[in-house]
Amino acid sequence: MFRMLCSLQTLFVALLAAGPADAGESPGAGDAEPPRVLIYGASGRIGSKIVDEALMRGYEVSGVTRTTSRLDAYKGRIDVVVSDILDRDATRRLVSGFDTVIVSVGGTPTDRNPATYIAATAAESLIDVLTPMGEDGPRLIFVGNLFTLVYRDGKSLLELDHVKEDHPNLPMFEGHQIALDAFRASTIDWTIATPPNGLRLEGRTGRVRWGGDELLRDPDGAPSQISREDFAYAIFEEIEEPRYRRTRFNVAR
Repeated sequence: MFRMLCSLQTLFVALLAAGPADAGESPGAGDAEPPRVLIYGASGRIGSKIVDEALMRGYEVSGVTRTTSRLDAYKGRIDVVVSDILDRDATRRLVSGFDTVIVSVGGTPTDRNPATYIAATAAESLIDVLTPMGEDGPRLIFVGNLFTLVYRDGKSLLELDHVKEDHPNLPMFEGHQIALDAFRASTIDWTIATPPNGLRLEGRTGRVRWGGDELLRDPDGAPSQISREDFAYAIFEEIEEPRYRRTRFNVAR
């Protein structure tokens, strides 16, 4: 009996010395440096959910905005940076040292020229900055637009003329197509994350369906939906287990 007690005591001490198991730890758990992510558009409706997901997973977050007051809720939890993605010198300084750069920028078109829409001009700026960095540069995740996805017969909604010429957001949709074409012609490490037809659902479930170039649909044929929280969840699933490098994906619940 005495020998058995001594054996149990030795085992107990060994377990204490071993510490907690590694399984299930977040990327930032333990003594390892947490992965660093830079988020453009961090104060936006999608960008803020991306920030929330990054913090939940233990990332070191820097949020880029043009108005610091819009990120007051994250004070002390993220590094807030005021910058313009079109300023190549500033962008070059910012992205250095990050593992991943996520870009979620948008807004209402200010004119009818799609080449001047922020998606197109931001893509051009990022390609100019990241190309010379080669393999030393961060991975880029760029939030795209569903109108560029394949809808029917190998053609997108834009190509099928589902958008009238006088639609106020036509320059936005075409601007995203310009961005997609630019990334495809580049040599940088990019992925476009595309939300489905709607972001009207609520909450984070951690359950998503994945698609590539083709727009996901529900079983009844209707365009799919997702919440902003689950869209952000999907972005980090792709970051941590890459499947769509130098291409795009869309997700739905």
